[in-house]
Amino acid sequence: MAFLPRRNTFKAVLGCHNGNHPHSGRKLDMFGLNRSVKARLAASLGLCIVLLIVVGFMGLMSTRNSQEALENISQKNVKPLTALAEVRSELLRSWVRIVAQQADRDSSTVNELQQKLDQSNSRIDTAWQKYSTGIQSEREAAEANALHEHMVELRNSIERNVSLMAANDFDGARQHSIDTLSTQYNQLAQDIDALFQTNNRQADTSFQQRSQAYATTRNIVIGVIALSVLLAMALAFWLIRGIMTPLGKAQEMAQSLSEGDLTSRIDITCRDEFGDMLRSLDAMRHRLTEVVTSVQRNAGSVQIASREIASGNDDLNQRTQSQAANLEQTAASMEEITSTVRQNADNAAQADTLARNVSERAREGGNVVSQAVSAMGEINTSSQKIASIIGLIDDIAFQTNLLALNASVEAARAGEQGRGFAVVAAEVRNLASRSADAAKDIKALVEESVSRVATGTELVNRSGQTLEQIVTSVKQVTDLVGEIAVASREQSTGIDQVNTAITEMDSVTQQNASLVEEASAASRSLEQQAEALIREIAFFRHAEEVGHPQPPRAAQPTQTRAKQTTSTHAPKPATSHSARATSHHSAKASAPAPRNTSHSEVEEWESF
Repeated sequence: MAFLPRRNTFKAVLGCHNGNHPHSGRKLDMFGLNRSVKARLAASLGLCIVLLIVVGFMGLMSTRNSQEALENISQKNVKPLTALAEVRSELLRSWVRIVAQQADRDSSTVNELQQKLDQSNSRIDTAWQKYSTGIQSEREAAEANALHEHMVELRNSIERNVSLMAANDFDGARQHSIDTLSTQYNQLAQDIDALFQTNNRQADTSFQQRSQAYATTRNIVIGVIALSVLLAMALAFWLIRGIMTPLGKAQEMAQSLSEGDLTSRIDITCRDEFGDMLRSLDAMRHRLTEVVTSVQRNAGSVQIASREIASGNDDLNQRTQSQAANLEQTAASMEEITSTVRQNADNAAQADTLARNVSERAREGGNVVSQAVSAMGEINTSSQKIASIIGLIDDIAFQTNLLALNASVEAARAGEQGRGFAVVAAEVRNLASRSADAAKDIKALVEESVSRVATGTELVNRSGQTLEQIVTSVKQVTDLVGEIAVASREQSTGIDQVNTAITEMDSVTQQNASLVEEASAASRSLEQQAEALIREIAFFRHAEEVGHPQPPRAAQPTQTRAKQTTSTHAPKPATSHSARATSHHSAKASAPAPRNTSHSEVEEWESF
């Protein structure tokens, strides 16, 4: 308390007087500063805010001036210099291109050179337009006009030089460059250098002006800051002197309360917010006396309730452990079921694989039968062709026999002269007859073979149809086995999830058992804390009959706040999840707990 003044020095200033100085502090009362700390703080803070606004406004003005200076330098010096640099760069690039073209001595690329020169001229015009908008003085304008005239002359000379190169007169173009272009380009470079120097001088002048303005603004801001600091120190000293006196009384009251003395009183004479604070402290002392008395009466009830809660928690702990054992057995059974279902799923997958292999083999057999049917059809076709050929041979033999018969008749008519011919005709008839008999036999055999081939073809077709039906059936079996395999996998996944859920339930049950044990320990700790509370509450000293203190200004009655506190801290049934919080809130209970509430809590714990 280094700033704590003597008690009788500033009572008039604070409104904390004892009637001996009725005329002191009258000037402050005229402004309402003697009756309200809020008014004093508002006045002090208002003055500080005004000073801050002044300083900030001056800083903003200085910043704005600096911004304007920077913008002026950027718009009127930096950007024009950049534009001049671009003009110089484009002119140099054009000069280099002309020299390179003269060195190449290729008239076919003059048009390309002219296009590049036109592009450079366009960029030069754009840069010159940017520069001309930032001219600041008549001298700079004169230098700029001279530069523009020389630049026009240089362009005309460049066009003349390009026309000479287009006419394939490279020697003349080179001589023209030496005599005219180099002189004009050097003059143009000197003009650009002069404009650079002019802009640099203008930038230096602007910098000196802004530096002087900055120094003036800086001195003014320093003076205002110094004045603001002095005023702020004076206000701080005045506020500290006006605040520490009532805080000293509040400190005395707090010291008495910290020593357990609830019988001390405060002589309150202040008329401001600090007076209200002191009255509230006195009301708090009175209320604390009531709370201590109530806590002493209810600590025994809390101790009994904590014992009953501990008993209920022990019973709940036993039942929770039994439930955990049952869940462990269930989890073991589910693991066995999971293993069995997983094995069934594996078997179903193997059966699915075998069924797919059988289906593939049946499909291959069907393809082989189809090929056999095609081969039998080709054999049948060939047999029919053979039968046709044999029929043709039979017809030829019949015709040969007829011809031989005619030849015999003609030989008989010829007599002795045709006897030899008759013998030959007879032999031919014998051969034709034998050929006809052989053809008939072969035809009979071929017809029998064709009949058997047709029968075989029909049987093969039936076999193919049967194999197709077998393939279809095997495919259906494969689909069913695949569905069984998918269902087995889904069943295995579902049982795994059920097993995981049971494992989690087992873990949660174990955690619940741990929480119940913690709740039991917390209830026992609550009992110990209730005993400690009885010992600690004996620290406070208070009278048996407590009087009502003077209520503070604009405050609610003490009895109303007592009812609100009683309703706020009414005891609630404890649960296993709030066992730890019970000991903390029971230590803060400020109203007596009825007996029937304690019995209802015990009944709820027993039913749980």
